[in-house]
Amino acid sequence: MIEQEHDILADILVDRQFLPRSEAIQWLNRARAEGCYLEEVLTRQDVFNRQKLLEILENNYFCPAVDPRGVSFNPNVLALLPKKLASRYMAFPVDFQDQAVQVAFAKPDDQKAREALSAVLRRQVIPLVALRDDLAKVIDQHYGRLSRELDQSHSTTPAGRHERLVQDGHSVQTAGFPQLELRGKSAPAIVDQLIETAAMQGASDIHLQPGEDDLVVRFRVDGILYTVCRLSKDLMASVTSRIKVMSKMDLAEHRLPQDGRHTIRKGNQIFDLRVSTLPSQFGEKVVIRLLTKNVSLLNLDNLRMPPGVYKAYQEVVNIPQGFFLVTGPTGSGKTTTLYATMNAIDRESVNVITLEDPIEYQLSKVTQVQINEDVGLTFASGLRSVLRQDPDIILVGEIRDVETVEIACRAALTGHKVFSTIHTNDTAQAITRLLDMGTPPYLITATLRGVLSQRLVRLICQECSEVYVANETELAILGYPKVKELKRGCGCAQCGGTGYKGRMAVFEYLRIEDNLHRFILDRASPYSIRHAALRNGMVLMADFAKRAVLEGLTTVPEIQRAVLTEQAREQLCQKCQRVVSIDFSVCPFCQQVLKEKCRGCGNPVESGWEACPNCGEEIEREWERRFCIHCLAPVEMSWSHCQYCGGQLHQ
Repeated sequence: MIEQEHDILADILVDRQFLPRSEAIQWLNRARAEGCYLEEVLTRQDVFNRQKLLEILENNYFCPAVDPRGVSFNPNVLALLPKKLASRYMAFPVDFQDQAVQVAFAKPDDQKAREALSAVLRRQVIPLVALRDDLAKVIDQHYGRLSRELDQSHSTTPAGRHERLVQDGHSVQTAGFPQLELRGKSAPAIVDQLIETAAMQGASDIHLQPGEDDLVVRFRVDGILYTVCRLSKDLMASVTSRIKVMSKMDLAEHRLPQDGRHTIRKGNQIFDLRVSTLPSQFGEKVVIRLLTKNVSLLNLDNLRMPPGVYKAYQEVVNIPQGFFLVTGPTGSGKTTTLYATMNAIDRESVNVITLEDPIEYQLSKVTQVQINEDVGLTFASGLRSVLRQDPDIILVGEIRDVETVEIACRAALTGHKVFSTIHTNDTAQAITRLLDMGTPPYLITATLRGVLSQRLVRLICQECSEVYVANETELAILGYPKVKELKRGCGCAQCGGTGYKGRMAVFEYLRIEDNLHRFILDRASPYSIRHAALRNGMVLMADFAKRAVLEGLTTVPEIQRAVLTEQAREQLCQKCQRVVSIDFSVCPFCQQVLKEKCRGCGNPVESGWEACPNCGEEIEREWERRFCIHCLAPVEMSWSHCQYCGGQLHQ
């Protein structure tokens, strides 16, 4: 049936005295009864021809009239406007005109429609007027033929540009990604194929980065970004608009960042898409994060924790109260570890409440709360409300401020078990981060029970792994182990030529023992806390990573990239046990010599050096020197008598 807004043509005909009101109502009722537009009935009954109706509309709106059925449209401009918007505003983009776009409207005086289309097209809109019946037909007809017409239009584009895009597709295929056949496809088809390919390749993110000449598409696989294809810049606006429509974003907003989400199903898997747009120099950059609802990961047994860490962390699950932290950089698997921890808890007999931003997995028998800072629901305010819900276990998605951490600590003091995450490089720095936030040290010592730090390293592809003899540098990094042969991936189709397939986590667990309380209360440095924990038996993450290399799970370059990225800037005085700068040669507290000095140039030298690298002087150490047995003066090895007292030296 024709809606009320379609009566505008009848009003124009009556106002301009082309039809009496009674006759116009009669024709309008007939059109409604037949389920068609008024202009179709009028032309079919020879009341008016289409040319006459177009002249009437042209004089009414003071803009050129066009019959879109006889216009040869430009497929490139048509690809810039999604069909959903064209149908909503009954508008059809015809062609470019300099820096503007000609658009045929049924109601060209609709300012809202013109502004919305101008924002989507990113060009000024030149309005034309057309009959609504004609617009509806060409929208259905030409958007259905867009795939074929785009292919024809690409064949008329400059050969160099077209061949470059095809060549980029082939170069990506050699990196292990399937060739993406995107020529002639509409924006929805392109977006669907990119998402499907990313899901098939196990990508965690899709990056669409606009450049000056093209739109670069990259996938993040196992933590590394790979370029998979390059799209024509003419498709940038339509592809971005399609993603915005899927994610329920504002199509007309291009100046501010936006966030959205969408859920898709590929086979038996469900993917939660988190979409983010960011205005940049050449257009909006879009990043799509693919979250797999993989329930198998939500199990502590599948996280490959080392036996010592697994046993210690199992105690976390069984302790009735306390504050526990999981730390690491973004994308290191902290949330997965916490979900696996929640899954290991008997939720039948306890009340578990989580505060998350966003909720990534749905857990049965768990109350999950989505943080919404726009309405005032923050981690701190949500945590206060949760404490009034009689919880036994609370999961706070992230510690962001001192208010949240203080409420979490006080909740742990009153008998609750609280889990959370924080962004630090290792376990010891998590404690100093809490102190730097302004958390009272006594709250930390009273509530914090343990800190788990983790990183993700890529695994060697099992299809193309090979044994090789390690070089001296790799053996030195591994601490000169007894084995000389290691494993690596040589690259195959399964791993995309990278030699890696899949990832595993490496862990470091710091149990807060009683002897660490003194360091926390004294606000000691992370280096002091780490050394004290090592004396308690803690094994560093780097040591676990080196063990994984020796077991043939990963490689030395991979642990260097993900784990061995920091150099210590402090050292421990072996005499007074104080932490001092690594640049100090003498301890400022007890005057203990920390580094030897060259006798020739005075520069510090390391204990294993035989000569000074600065001046070439041979390094003479105290235990290697010879002394006179009579006057105890230092003597040379070639002397037979002491040059100071004349006493004979025993050979």
